[in-house]
Amino acid sequence: MDGPLNISRSRQGRPVIFQAGTSPEFMDIASKHIDSVSSGFEEVEDAKAFSKELKKRVSLEGRSPNDFVIMSGHNPIVGRTEKEADQIQHWYESGAMNGLLIRQELPSGFDDFIDLVVPILQEKGVFRKEYESNTLRGNLGLPYP
Repeated sequence: MDGPLNISRSRQGRPVIFQAGTSPEFMDIASKHIDSVSSGFEEVEDAKAFSKELKKRVSLEGRSPNDFVIMSGHNPIVGRTEKEADQIQHWYESGAMNGLLIRQELPSGFDDFIDLVVPILQEKGVFRKEYESNTLRGNLGLPYP
């Protein structure tokens, strides 16, 4: 059949577009077209510099940096004391990231993170306790196109 697709538009407006990368060329593309980026910096200062530069480029494209999510990928090793505790709050509060992508080699690492770290981050206001939206776009705080 010819003609337009006869189904209604998604509640998200369009799918959320993610991209991974940190090169200057990547940042040019991301600042124009991407909703969220993921990066894997090991040092918070490097992540902050990347975040600052990318948000500047997003602004120069006429977009709000608040409508753009930077997610940092980490492979946390979960400790059981405050002294041993991963740098997520510091990264979040310093502006190095808006979200977190967790990598784990062993499934038990996810359980430890969920059971031991998430409640602490929720108490500190870094992680949500509930989600307001039933779409990924809404839960990331991205505007609906």
